Amino acid sequence: MKKIIVVTGASSGFGRMAGHTVYAGIRETTGRNTQQIVALAEFAAREKVNLRTIEFVSLD
Repeated sequence: MKKIIVVTGASSGFGRMAGHTVYAGIRETTGRNTQQIVALAEFAAREKVNLRTIEFVSLD
């Protein structure tokens, strides 16, 4: 059975995950973490992993 995994703090790095759908939660995806988004997309394409970035926002 495939799993869905949510990783918080993904902009600062996380372990390699294969075979599952991984949602990498990152704050400020269009600001200070834009380069991390690009790097994760390149990694996912190169390694053929199902990695998707999602933006976490504060509700305060």
